[in-house]
Amino acid sequence: MAGSCGKKGDLHAPELASPKIITNLSATSSPNGVVLTWSRPTQFVDDRPIKDLASFIIFRKEVAPSCPDCVVPYRPLTTVGVEDREKFVKQRQYRYVDEEAQPKTTYRYRVLSELSDGSRSEPSNEVEITRGP
Repeated sequence: MAGSCGKKGDLHAPELASPKIITNLSATSSPNGVVLTWSRPTQFVDDRPIKDLASFIIFRKEVAPSCPDCVVPYRPLTTVGVEDREKFVKQRQYRYVDEEAQPKTTYRYRVLSELSDGSRSEPSNEVEITRGP
């Protein structure tokens, strides 16, 4: 006799169980740092609605002025929690201020979505910005 987890429902391939990619990440410079904004993904890759979005992970890398095309790995900067999981009205736009960004320095950012089970989306579009003075 085979065991099971007791959950019933449609089976989905793991690659279809990830959130759609964030495609509208944007960055602007402000007196407080670099302001990142993006929209909340509402569907999985296979168009099913997302009900268990847990957080966003923001990645950053510094671009060296002497070598803008050098390969530098992205490093996790922070995780932004989704606090409205049980609410009827869901937050649609997210905003994060990178207050650690240094003036006159160029950065590239990406964001990915994470579900409560730890599965993640592919990285968002990449944005590049030089923080003002």
